[in-house]
Amino acid sequence: MHIAALAAAVLTLTSCKPAERGSDPNARVGGSLTSMDYEPTDTYVEVVYVNGRGGDSAGTGGSTVLSAISLPQRWHPGLTVRVKWRRCRAFYADRPETEEEACRWIEKDVPVHPYTYVGRTWLHIFADDEVLVIPSMKGPNHPDYPGAESPYKSFNKRRGIGRDD
Repeated sequence: MHIAALAAAVLTLTSCKPAERGSDPNARVGGSLTSMDYEPTDTYVEVVYVNGRGGDSAGTGGSTVLSAISLPQRWHPGLTVRVKWRRCRAFYADRPETEEEACRWIEKDVPVHPYTYVGRTWLHIFADDEVLVIPSMKGPNHPDYPGAESPYKSFNKRRGIGRDD
């Protein structure tokens, strides 16, 4: 009787271990994609696409999920994604511009930071159109996150309103 109970316990414990990562080189894993805008000026990123998907704005705090992303289950050297975004100057009454004058498209292939597991993918857009793509189980507010902290931008500073703490 004790042997049967022990065998049942062993079977239960071994069936609860995490699933093995597959060896299929074409296997993919999906996750959410969040883009963040670190440009220190009063410009903004209106729309972001990664591998042709997305379409939302890049936030200044990383709270907005842009879309979903599909990556290979296993990272490999040379892995890149195609990132396209539109950066616009803020519209002010004293500087009227058309949308075509105020905005420009940027598109580039960006290396994907090495990963073991993907929880969420963070896309960081910096000044001079530098971009980091970091799949991670941790977010920018975690001390062990491999990328930059969440950005802070105040669009009110230039206008002389609000507080900049």
